Amino acid sequence: MRQTLDPKLDVVFKLLFADPRNTDLLRSLLTAVLRPPLPITTVTVLNPEPPTEDVGDKHVVLDIRAQLEDGRQLDVEMQSQSRPAQRERALYYWARMYVSQGTPGLQYHQLEPCVVVFITNYRELASERYHSMFHVREKHDHSLLSEALELHLVELPKLPDGDGESEEEKLEAWGKFLRAPSDEELEKLAMSDPELRQAKEALDRLSADPVARELAQRRERDLVAYQMDMGAAREEGLREGIEKGIEKGIEKGIEEGRKEGCTAAILALCEVFEIEISPARHERLQAAELPELERLLSTLRCKRQWPDE
Repeated sequence: MRQTLDPKLDVVFKLLFADPRNTDLLRSLLTAVLRPPLPITTVTVLNPEPPTEDVGDKHVVLDIRAQLEDGRQLDVEMQSQSRPAQRERALYYWARMYVSQGTPGLQYHQLEPCVVVFITNYRELASERYHSMFHVREKHDHSLLSEALELHLVELPKLPDGDGESEEEKLEAWGKFLRAPSDEELEKLAMSDPELRQAKEALDRLSADPVARELAQRRERDLVAYQMDMGAAREEGLREGIEKGIEKGIEKGIEEGRKEGCTAAILALCEVFEIEISPARHERLQAAELPELERLLSTLRCKRQWPDE
């Protein structure tokens, strides 16, 4: 049985990586994601305060806001469950960070790039790529418009299974740490990498903290309740959709039946009154809605002739 807290839970992820004592872990994770040309030397967490009272709110966002030594701001978030409009939310987070730099006197060219990093425990994109990166590029030649916007999506279910060499070996190692199913697997990973050993020790300390365990349990309970509510809402929506569909189908069937009956009556009267049904008149009958057919039938009954065309 696993004793350590699950770092895929957003509250545990923030408590682990936003802790000032664990700055090296956050720096290592961000270096693995961003793969900068020069090593990241400093990372400043802008919202290090631990979540407390709001942790039970299913709508609260437990992200990590950070800034690198080159001025770039980052929003890092762990998502254990799929939420509506995830991609739009990523763009909103980026825009919020970008415009927050707009102090009086600041020129546009002085705005620093902003980066959003979403790590998900579910599949978001159709591709099988473990780590996806997005920029704003020209549609045809793919030239970069600006370095100001950068979005990263790391989908843990797509973590490669192989143990061979990889261009993203470090990011895959962090993925294995986050997805480790047991304490034994965490220990095995810790033996293979000094930084993961440090992460394992930090997670052990966090797991021994009764306050952290209580926060994690509250968060898990409320996320489970949220999923149950969403499931119930989907079932209710499906049931209402089926009922409305049946109701509309019945209404449509009744209307179609009335249209067919009205058309048949018109044709019968035309035969009795020896009124020619030309191709144009036949086409009109086929295209007409029920009110028009009813008016036409009434005219034939009263005047015994086709109405003026």
